[in-house]
Amino acid sequence: MTSTRENPAVSDEEAGGRAHGGQPTEEQKLLHAAASGPMSVVASDTFGWIDPEVAHRPLTRRDLRPHITHLGLVAVTLSAIGLIVSWFGPWGFAPGFIGLVLGVIALFRKSERRRWCWSSIVLGAVSILFSAYWLTWILPRFAMLEALTP
Repeated sequence: MTSTRENPAVSDEEAGGRAHGGQPTEEQKLLHAAASGPMSVVASDTFGWIDPEVAHRPLTRRDLRPHITHLGLVAVTLSAIGLIVSWFGPWGFAPGFIGLVLGVIALFRKSERRRWCWSSIVLGAVSILFSAYWLTWILPRFAMLEALTP
């Protein structure tokens, strides 16, 4: 196999920018020096803020926010499932009620998002109302069927 030095069709720039003796150019030396150093400094320069000792920016409000749990998300999901199921029958009461209760519990926790909590409470209440409507519509029909059967 021939090297780029032996191929006369390849110029010095195409051969990787090395001088005739195979030594790196000054530009390559500067690039290599900028890319070397302690790993945390190189990583923070490359990927952004990683190590607090390396970063020279103050913590923002978002960084100071407490850890957020997913109870509000679970509550919204259960309430939404309850709402969808309650469109087709009274069976949406259970997931809607559980979602409503979890939303109220999550509302009292300081680490939850308030919008998720209120959304789960509203969706759970609406699913309970839809389920109650189904029960008020179905139960009289059952009473009529019992009266008609001998």
